[in-house]
This record gives sequence, C-alpha cells and structure tokens, in this order.
Amino acid sequence: MGVSFFDMSTPAKPTPPGAERIIAGIMAAIVVWGLFHAVGAWTLNHDARRPLIVLACVAAFLGFWLALLAARRRRLERQALLQDETREQRR
Repeated sequence: MGVSFFDMSTPAKPTPPGAERIIAGIMAAIVVWGLFHAVGAWTLNHDARRPLIVLACVAAFLGFWLALLAARRRRLERQALLQDETREQRR
C-alpha cells in the first residue's frame, strides 16, 4: 500500500530560514490580487455584492492557508518535544 498524502506519521521538515517572510510576501500579493479583482468586479455594474464575494473568497483561501500553517507549526513543536523526551529517556 502506498503512502497517503495525509499521512501525518512522517516527520515534517523544519522551516528554512526566511520562509516566513516569503510566505508573508506571497499572502500580501494575494491580497493585492484580490483587491484588483474586486475593483474589476465592482466596475462591471457597480453592484457591491460582487467585490464582497471576491474578497470573501480571498479571505477564505488565506484563512485556510493560515490554519494549515498553524497546524504544521503545532505538529513541528510536538515532534520536537517528543524528540527531546526520547533523548532524555535514553540518558
């Protein structure tokens, strides 16, 4: 049987230095991209619901991404804690 995409038993690799800054830049670019599309949606017929839908979708995407990053951070912390406990038990 193959390895599942959602297999959480394999250890996650630590985040490389500077990755948080790159991710923050990408998220800022996505916000700008969403605002650009929201303005375009509004200029089509000046209906305020259109840009709200676009911005809600961008916010939902970023919220989901942030939730996944938070879950990854918790998993890395938990793995580091387990590794420290294992090292201390071996002593």
